[in-house]
Amino acid sequence: MSKNPEDFDRKFKIYVDFEKPPEREFPLIGFLFNCRGILLQWQYVKDKILEFNLDKLPPGNGNRNIDPEQFRLFIAPASDKKITRVNNTQELQNYKAYEPIIRLDANNGLSILPIPEVLSRFWLKCKCRVSGKVSKWFNVGNTWEDRPVCRARVHICEIDPILYWINKIPDHIIAKVPDAILKPVFKFPIPIPDPGPLHQFERFSMMAAENQENIFKTRSIAEIRKETISKLPELSPEIKQQFASGNLNIIRETLAKNYALLHPWFCFWPWWWPYFYRCKELAVVETNAAGRFEKSVYYNCFGDKPDIYIWVEYLINGVWTTVYKPPKPCNIYWNYACGTDINIHLTHEMVAGNCCCDCHLPGELVWLRSVGNTSVSHINQTSYSQPPPGQTVPYDRIGLTDAPAIGDWFLATTTDDYKRPFGGQPQLFMGFGTSLPNSNIYYYRWSYRQIADAQLVNVGDSYKPLPPIGGEVRKWYDYIYIDSVGDEQWAPDSKKLGPFTVGTNDSLYIIPPELPTMAPFNVPASSHPHWHQQTYNMSTIAFNSKGFPEDGLYELKLELFDQAGNLLQNLPKATFKTPRHNNAGFSENAPDILLENPTATTADAFNMLIRIDNGQCTAGIFTLNVNGNPAASNCCGFVNYKPDGVEADLEISFEATHPNNFAVFRFNVVKGTCGGVPIASAGGMVIDSASGYTLGGGIYSKHFTPIQLLDECYMNGMGKAAFAETLNVISMATDGIFRVANDDNEVAAFALEP
Repeated sequence: MSKNPEDFDRKFKIYVDFEKPPEREFPLIGFLFNCRGILLQWQYVKDKILEFNLDKLPPGNGNRNIDPEQFRLFIAPASDKKITRVNNTQELQNYKAYEPIIRLDANNGLSILPIPEVLSRFWLKCKCRVSGKVSKWFNVGNTWEDRPVCRARVHICEIDPILYWINKIPDHIIAKVPDAILKPVFKFPIPIPDPGPLHQFERFSMMAAENQENIFKTRSIAEIRKETISKLPELSPEIKQQFASGNLNIIRETLAKNYALLHPWFCFWPWWWPYFYRCKELAVVETNAAGRFEKSVYYNCFGDKPDIYIWVEYLINGVWTTVYKPPKPCNIYWNYACGTDINIHLTHEMVAGNCCCDCHLPGELVWLRSVGNTSVSHINQTSYSQPPPGQTVPYDRIGLTDAPAIGDWFLATTTDDYKRPFGGQPQLFMGFGTSLPNSNIYYYRWSYRQIADAQLVNVGDSYKPLPPIGGEVRKWYDYIYIDSVGDEQWAPDSKKLGPFTVGTNDSLYIIPPELPTMAPFNVPASSHPHWHQQTYNMSTIAFNSKGFPEDGLYELKLELFDQAGNLLQNLPKATFKTPRHNNAGFSENAPDILLENPTATTADAFNMLIRIDNGQCTAGIFTLNVNGNPAASNCCGFVNYKPDGVEADLEISFEATHPNNFAVFRFNVVKGTCGGVPIASAGGMVIDSASGYTLGGGIYSKHFTPIQLLDECYMNGMGKAAFAETLNVISMATDGIFRVANDDNEVAAFALEP
């Protein structure tokens, strides 16, 4: 009897068996696609039978006239319930699915060959507990602390064995491997571990040093290649010979056999990673108050223990943001020993370190904490003048902070040396007591007024509501929900704090309760919600300081209102708290200087002076002056330092300015490949002369003799040399976390000849 595709039974069965029976049974599932890759049905395998009923398919799209031999069938283990969400063939690759060829026999029955042992051995799963801790170094009270990071999402992934994928990697990728390893041209540095806290400032210093690098100092391609290869594992002559063979099968086999040895090489080429480091996400877990995470996962029993790769997300401003995702080749826990800790140190600037599980403020207390990470007790509230170190021109330190900022290059900060203004988009952090909100204290409001201009000349101004970035303030929380297959999942949501108009007052913000399940938000407790920022230390508003009328001295005021929107005054003075100066983790009763209308026992509100500066730096390097006139050099770039046979006076000049003098500069001169010329270099704050350079009208200038500049290249007045000048003018403002980089820089060169 001949085969007739039109006569096959649309309700059919396929016998499923193994080429070699697995050591233990596990559930199987089958997915049936048409030839265009459209999913028709999925069914579980029952008693080795996979049964489909195509009569249940909706009409249309060719569903009624199907040649059964054109079906695409995939069979995979069903241990992971998430597999039922698959709707395309690409996703099935993550489950190592078997795609047999369907045959129509003489009786119009459908059959397939047994599942091959080379594939099914990857389907057997073993259990493994993955655990660890996520933390970050924080500078607290002039000391470094390794603090846990809570509520971070840890993604646990398993790297698929190369033996499974090696034959599926396209030939054109395999063909690129020999040249990339035998004739490397490196464009990506070897990833290095995150430096500890003691090296943070060293890293900034290195950045500054690199920025001043001698532009005449170069290295050859051969030198760079030799230095880089010296850091990589040595490859044996046999491996090199196999790579050079040109035989793709030999190259594949060599890659598979020497996979562990080649990981450091793979780090240089990200385009390889999707081919050589296929991984499947096993679980997503959340860190607890101690920064810890753990999850029992299942891995392929075949071969060694699981190869684990981890990446981390953190909720920043309501958006889950990747804060740790290092290159796979050099950051995989190969043959992970189940149950041992994987400790991860984050460096992302916006990751918080307030993970206290039961920290709270009692009663109706209100704690004004910080601007970003800058403690309010380190913002100077009094007027006094003091020059910068090594310079003589003083400036008023009122409204400035002594706090460091992320992104400093060479601005040194010391406690109580108030030198830095604020700019950009600061956030005002506060903490509220566990008895808030209540009918007596329910809302807060931030207002601002200008006290003086950038030159600290007083101006008349009245309070105005501080406008929030985005027009409103929301408080974000996570909650748990059950997905379609019964698994727990996380999702973010938020509640609007304001602004609201209540009674006769506008721009009011709800004081959030300690937990989102509490009034007035009443998020269902069954979803286990928790705030992203705990109420005892949260951002109450973020504002754009560039929206202020001008740079200058401003006063920020925090007022409290009852539930009816009435302004509260004469509150108990002990209600208001600020951080201790020597340890911001401890509170103290707010000093009078930070209070509105303080008496011996009462106060109306918080008041805080803050200097705002968003000025743009300017850098410029001018032509070398010879005997007081700009050097007349030809297009070859050489300057004659002996016009008419007499050695000239040489003057170097440059511009380093900032509208309000809140900037530092570094000017470096280097000679050929000899190195720096210290006598010609300078640095300081742009407010004053520095390093022998005289400041006049924003221009720094200094005079030299030829021998002072040429030194070892002088050669009795017959020598010549090339010089490079680099100038960086760096703004000092901070948004409380980052330095506001309104910087400028310039590079120039000149050459001297007799």
